[in-house]
Amino acid sequence: MAIDEAISDSEATEEPIDIHLDKSRAQGGTYIYLGIGIRRWIRDPMFSMGLVTRNEKLVDSTTDADALLWKADWMIKRLPFWMLPKGYEPSRHRSLSDHTITNPENSAIIAGYAATGDAGRGGRKTFFALDEIGSVEFISGGKDEAVMDSTQHVTNCRLLCSTYGGDSGVFYETATDDNNAIKLVLDWKDNPTQNRYAYVMRNGVLQGVDPADWSAVDRYAKKSADILKKLERRGHTMEGKFRSPWYDAQCLRPGATPRSIAKELDRNPRGTVGKVFSVDTLDLMKEKCCRRPTWQGKPIFNNETLTITGLIEQENGPLKLWFPPGFQNDVPAGSYAVGCDIAAGTTGDYSSNSVASGVNQQTGEQVLEWAGMGWFAAKFARLAVALSKWLNNAYLIWEASGPTGSTFGKEVLEVIYYSNVYYRDVAEVGQKAKSRSPGWWNGSDDDKGDLFETLCIAMEDGEFIPRSEDLIRECGEYEWDHGKIVHKPSKQHKMDGKAHGDRCVAAGVAWLGCKDKPVTSLDNCSEMLHNPPYGSFAWREQREKEERREWTDDEPQFDLHDLLRA
Repeated sequence: MAIDEAISDSEATEEPIDIHLDKSRAQGGTYIYLGIGIRRWIRDPMFSMGLVTRNEKLVDSTTDADALLWKADWMIKRLPFWMLPKGYEPSRHRSLSDHTITNPENSAIIAGYAATGDAGRGGRKTFFALDEIGSVEFISGGKDEAVMDSTQHVTNCRLLCSTYGGDSGVFYETATDDNNAIKLVLDWKDNPTQNRYAYVMRNGVLQGVDPADWSAVDRYAKKSADILKKLERRGHTMEGKFRSPWYDAQCLRPGATPRSIAKELDRNPRGTVGKVFSVDTLDLMKEKCCRRPTWQGKPIFNNETLTITGLIEQENGPLKLWFPPGFQNDVPAGSYAVGCDIAAGTTGDYSSNSVASGVNQQTGEQVLEWAGMGWFAAKFARLAVALSKWLNNAYLIWEASGPTGSTFGKEVLEVIYYSNVYYRDVAEVGQKAKSRSPGWWNGSDDDKGDLFETLCIAMEDGEFIPRSEDLIRECGEYEWDHGKIVHKPSKQHKMDGKAHGDRCVAAGVAWLGCKDKPVTSLDNCSEMLHNPPYGSFAWREQREKEERREWTDDEPQFDLHDLLRA
């Protein structure tokens, strides 16, 4: 009713009226404003509604139920025949190429647009609905600002309908700034199918919000003690928070994290306080996957050729391997990704490690970890390239933000000229092309949160297999604190925010490299011929040939005439 009234008032006064619809996920907001628009499309002569969504694929489709005009067409087709405009035929009056649905009786129109700087420009609309304008795809590259600019003088009434994709962008600013927008909320807490048996935990005891539900909540508490404990271990806030059995089930779905629940259901763009990594997942990884390294020690590499020339076994060496090095320090055949996080290079009491983490792209198994202090960025870059070359010219990716990341990248690309490196995707979301910017960019807590949560989900799904106990321990040290990721030990020592190289980022970017350049088939015959698996028959045969060749090369060569003269 508030949306419909705003449209009428903007028509009557010709003054701008914008509406901000802040919603939890899956509350029917899109169908609400489509229903308002369709009603006016039937009733009001010359009514025109513009629909803007993230990309052209979601504007219109004959088969995709997520497309806005598919939804509108579906609703119109279910109206009784006497309510439809006279002469209306979907095959004639719905244009897939123009993304329009026209009323032949009164010339009203519903038109769809992709999120570009020209959306709706050059025309006039009674009403514009901007669908999911708070999403990451809208915010990325400034699409939301471009659409707001293009629709500024096209209509007097705009609806911004979305969940939060983060704590930035037009949708977030509209919610928090003092402006004249009408603020509306669609919260799961008001949804009777989702707030059933709602409760609040007080001092560990569940209390029903509605007195009529007290006995049902008591039964749920007794029956679901394991569920409540699991929620707490996964980092979800329990004490003093409005919850329900439906909400608890959403929090326990695969891939759900405190941060994603906060944004998608709680309408909290800054996330929530809680563990970044699921405690249950980390416990399972430590029990099932982590193991002592097969080999540990110190690598020796040629600083000019950047080749590994030797491995010195040491009890507390910086290099850990989860495979046995070969007779000549060979590595198993396969494709690998190496991820790096670069510290400041200091050696003080509270200094952090620079870390390189190697992952087998075919199995997802962590096979290598190097961690050490006192390595400045350029020196560490040379070691990282040496390890990458050793791991069959592995795909190298590093955290590129900050001065250490910049120095590291310049050494790799402009001094060493190592080419098998990760380049970031172009800023335009949905594009497959790569930019000219190397390395992973840590621009915000959301970026780091996405990296960590992707790694956590990969662990949960069995795609990434961690071997390092130190990695799992460090994963458990990260927490969300009012929308920011903090490394608790660093914060306690007042080192938070300084260059902090750690195993979590190194493993996270290594996994990002695996996903960015996946191996879809086994090694080809040519690669297997030149680099057979360690210990195989082909490997032993190759070693025998090399030994015969070395013996022949070392044998003194005599000329026959010189021998006879002697």
